[in-house]
Amino acid sequence: NTFMLSGEHTHDEIIRATDEGGIFIPSFGGGQVDHITGAFVFKAELSYLIERGRITTPVVGVTLTDNCATILLNVDMVGNDSALDDGIGTCGKGGQGVPVGVGQPTIRLAGITVGGTTVEVSKREDA
Repeated sequence: NTFMLSGEHTHDEIIRATDEGGIFIPSFGGGQVDHITGAFVFKAELSYLIERGRITTPVVGVTLTDNCATILLNVDMVGNDSALDDGIGTCGKGGQGVPVGVGQPTIRLAGITVGGTTVEVSKREDA
């Protein structure tokens, strides 16, 4: 089970502080992590563009891929809304699975690879 502690920003502050290039992903689907290299890939079940500090257009087929060790260095805002995910995930290997939970606040990453393209968010100066 993995859980991230709350930070100091509200969810709305994080969205408002993001100008262009942001993607809001409230729900993830399946994914996997290479436990040796830390490389990961996760599919977004639901995602939206963030434009001028507002959540706007739905986006289909978003996949996130990067490296666990380095992606934590790209966290530049942490929300004060930590919560456990409503569902139960499953981690497994070799046909065996075990139920797992996950929880985190809203976070903003300054950059991540989305669908094979590196995306960096631009920050709003007036937020």
